[in-house]
Amino acid sequence: MLPPPSVVLSPISLGEVAVLDAVTVDMGIQVLGTGFIPPCLVYVENKALETQFVSGTELRARLPRTLLWRPLDALVEVRIPPGTPGYPGGGRSPLTAYLEPTPELLSLSPDAIDLDPSEPVRVTVKGKNLLYGSRAIFLGESFPLTVTRPTEGTVELPPRVLGSPSEEHRLYLEVPWPYRSPLNPLTTNALRLPVRTPTPTIAGIWPPTLNAVDMLQGKAGSARSFSIEVSGTKLRANTVVKWNGRPLQTYSSASAGRIRADLPRDARAEATTIQVSLETPSTQGPLVSGNYPLAVKTPPVVYAVSPAWVTVSDTGVTFELRGEGLGEYRQQVLLWNGTPLPSESFNENPGGPPYDRWTFRVPPQWLAQPGVFPVTVRRTYDGAESAPLFVQVVTESPAPLVQWLNPSVLSVGDAPGAISISGAAFTSQTIALVNGQERPTRIESSGYLTTDLLSSDLERKGPLSITVRTPPPGGGTSLPLLLAVHAERTTPIIEAVTGPAGENPLMARDDPMTLHVQGQGFTPGSVVRWKGLPMPTQWQCLDNPCKAGPGTKSELTAVIPAEHARTPGPAKVTVFTPGPGGGESRARYLVITSELETRLSLNLREMNVRAVEEGAATRVYFTAHGLNGAQVSKLLVNGLERPFNGVDGSFLLSPQEAATDGVLEIRVLVQGRGLSAPTHLYVNGARTPRIRELAPGVLSQDPLGREVFPQTFMVAGQDFLWTDEPTRVSRLMMSVRTPSEEASTPGDRMAFSQLSLDVPGIRTVTLSRVAEGGGLSLPALLNVVPERAAPLLTKLEPMFVTAGVPHLRVRIWAQGLHTDSQLRWKDFRSRIKPVHFYSSDANNYEAELPAAALATPGMVDVTIETPAPGGGTSLPIRVVVE
Repeated sequence: MLPPPSVVLSPISLGEVAVLDAVTVDMGIQVLGTGFIPPCLVYVENKALETQFVSGTELRARLPRTLLWRPLDALVEVRIPPGTPGYPGGGRSPLTAYLEPTPELLSLSPDAIDLDPSEPVRVTVKGKNLLYGSRAIFLGESFPLTVTRPTEGTVELPPRVLGSPSEEHRLYLEVPWPYRSPLNPLTTNALRLPVRTPTPTIAGIWPPTLNAVDMLQGKAGSARSFSIEVSGTKLRANTVVKWNGRPLQTYSSASAGRIRADLPRDARAEATTIQVSLETPSTQGPLVSGNYPLAVKTPPVVYAVSPAWVTVSDTGVTFELRGEGLGEYRQQVLLWNGTPLPSESFNENPGGPPYDRWTFRVPPQWLAQPGVFPVTVRRTYDGAESAPLFVQVVTESPAPLVQWLNPSVLSVGDAPGAISISGAAFTSQTIALVNGQERPTRIESSGYLTTDLLSSDLERKGPLSITVRTPPPGGGTSLPLLLAVHAERTTPIIEAVTGPAGENPLMARDDPMTLHVQGQGFTPGSVVRWKGLPMPTQWQCLDNPCKAGPGTKSELTAVIPAEHARTPGPAKVTVFTPGPGGGESRARYLVITSELETRLSLNLREMNVRAVEEGAATRVYFTAHGLNGAQVSKLLVNGLERPFNGVDGSFLLSPQEAATDGVLEIRVLVQGRGLSAPTHLYVNGARTPRIRELAPGVLSQDPLGREVFPQTFMVAGQDFLWTDEPTRVSRLMMSVRTPSEEASTPGDRMAFSQLSLDVPGIRTVTLSRVAEGGGLSLPALLNVVPERAAPLLTKLEPMFVTAGVPHLRVRIWAQGLHTDSQLRWKDFRSRIKPVHFYSSDANNYEAELPAAALATPGMVDVTIETPAPGGGTSLPIRVVVE
C-alpha cells in the first residue's frame, strides 16, 4: 500500500531576516504565507529549524549560521510532519530563496560632539545586524565597536580626532560579515556626527561673595582673595571669564570643570552686584554663557563654618570660619547665638593660602544643649554685622565608619595584643567588637581607636570580624573588617644578633651569656638555635604599645651556657618557628673573641643581592682595630685570599658575589698577630612580603565607579621592594579585577586607583616575590558586602547662597559614599560627583543644584542619603539662601 501523498502548501515569502546573536551570528527568519498551523516547521537546505508559530500567516525560526554554506543559494520551505491530523502524508510549501540581511546604522547618541574634549567620548550606536568585531569609521580612522547586542554598540572616540569643528563629519560601521573576506567587510550607511564648539555654562563662583574693602578704605581689612574660581560645564582652554562684560586674565583648568581669573583692581571699589559670564571663541563667533551674579557687600561676608554640626558636650572643638571684610586686626568680634566671644577666642589663621580663614572656640557650656545656633561677625569700628551662618548642636551621634585594620593578617599561636582601627566618626562612646563581642576600647581620636585581641582569638584559624559600634541616639554599627588568622606561620627573619650589652663581637666569658635576637616574624613559639642546638627562649615585643602578632619587630632572648660562651669563634644563630609554615631563618653570626685577636669592622654589614648585569663590582671598606702600628698583610673572603687596597682599606666584591644570597666571612692577617676575628657581610635575597593592612579593608558591592569616585585601594606592609633597587617590586595578586595600569608603590605600599567589585564576597590579596627567590605572603582579606555604609557629611561650601542664582555647584566633604548616594536639598536630590581637581584646599565631591532649588530665600538642612541595604542619612548642615 502506497503512503498518502504530501499536500502542496501555499507559496511562502520571507519577511524580516535579522541577526539574533552578535557572536554566533544566528539568524531570525520571518516566514509569511497562509494556512499555517502549529506543527509547521521551517526548513533550510532540508534541515529543520527551531520554529515558533505566530499565526496562520506568520512563522518565525532561528537559523544557526553554521547551517549555511552558501547563503546566497540557500532555499527555504515550510513543512507539516506526516501524520499531522488533516495531513496524513504531511505537507510542503514551494521553495523560496533565502535573503541575506544587511547591517544598518539607525542613530547615534550623542548626535553631536564637543570640540577638544578632555577625555574620550563614548558614542552609542543603534542599528540592525551588528556583529562582534565590527568597527566604527570616523574621520578616516577605524575604532573598535563594543557590540552589546545586534542592535546596539558603543565606540570611544579619542580627543585627538575631535580637534576640528565641522557640521559634516560622518560615522559609519564596517561589519565583518561571514563568508566574506576580512579585508572586504560590509559597510553601513553613514550618519552625520557634528563636532561643535560648546557653549559654556556657569555652575558657581568661589568665593561666593566679596567685601567692598576698598570702598571702606581698608578699615574692613584687606582683600582675602585676588582671583575667582568659576565652575561650570563645557569649559575650554580658551574660555575667558568676563566681569560685567569686561574680559579678565583667565587661567584654564577646564578638565577639572573650573577656571580661575584675576580680579580687576576695582573689584571691591563699591557695593554692587557683578554679572560674571564666560565666553568661548569659535568659528561661528563667540559662545557666551548666561550671567551669574556675584555680590560685593559692605558688611562682613562669611560663607562657610566647619564643623557645621557637633554633638552635645563635644569639648575641645576648634571651629573654622571663612569670610572677608571682617575688620582690621582685633577690630571684630564673633557672636555665638548673639553672645560675643572673648577676642582671644577668635583669631585669624596665621598660615598660608587660602587667607580667608579664621578659627574660634566656644565655652563648653555653650555646647551643653542641643539646638541651631547662629554665628555672625561684627566689626567694632562701625558695628556692621554679617549675615548668619548656623552650627547645629545635636544629640545624635553619626554612624561610625571603618577604613583599615592593623594588623590585618595573623597566625594561630601569635601573641595577643593591640589592634588598631582607622576610620571616622568615632566618639567617646564608641566600642570595638570582635566577632560581635564587645572589647575594651581606647579612643585615640575621632578617626583612630585601638582594642586588644585575646589569646583565645588566636587559637584557631579563620577570619575574625572586627566592627565598631556607637550607641544611640543615632550611632550604629560599621561595616565589618576581616582579620585573617591563618594556620600557617611566617618564616622568621633575623636582623641583629647581640650579646648582653648589645655588642657583636664580644669577649669570651666563663659564665652564661644572654643572647638577644631581633627581627621580624617571631612568635612566642619561636626557638633560638645556637650552632644548631635549641636554647630556652623568651619572646617580647619591641612595638610601643605592643601590637597583636609579631609586630613590625620583636626580640627573642636565650641564655647560652658557659661552655658555649667561653670558646672564641663565630657562632651560627638561627630562629626556628614550628609549622605549619614557619621554618628556620637565614643564619646570623655572633662572634666571640679573645683578647689577643684583632677585631674587624666593615662599612657595609649587609646588602641586597643585585643582578649580575646591573653593574660593576661593589667596593667594601674595612677597619682593623687595635693594630698598634702593625700592618695588614692579607685579606681573606670565605678563607680565600683577596686583593685589597692598603691605603684606604678596601676590597671589591665581584658581581657574582653581590648577586648571590649568602654570608661572606671576612678576615685579615696582621703581621705579628695572626688572623683577626671574623666579621660577616650578609648578602640578602628577596624576602617574603608581609601584608599588614588593606585600605579600605571593607567595601560595598558596586562602589562608586571610576567616572564617579576614584576609589584608591592601598596594600601596606613590609618587604615589598628593595630600597636600593626600587624597580624590583613584589607582584600583587588579587581575586578582584584591577585596572591595567601599574600600581604606584611609594615605599612598602601599593596603591591602585580603582577596583572592580561585581558581587559580594571575601576577596584574597597576596604579594609574591617567588620569582626572585622570595615567597608568597599570607593572604589578607578584602570584605565586599552588599550593605552600604551610612554617609558622613563633614563640611559644605558655600553655606550662604544668593537666591535666584541660575545654578549652584556645592562643594562637599564626605566619607562612606556609594554609587546611589545623593545630596538632598529640600525636595531636590542631586547626584554626587568626585572632584578631579587637586590642591591643598580640594574638597572630595561636588553636586549641582538647579535654579528651582535656589529660587526661594530661607534655610535648608542639607543631607546626604544612601538607600538600603544599609545606608542611611547623614547629619545635616544648614545653608542660608538669602
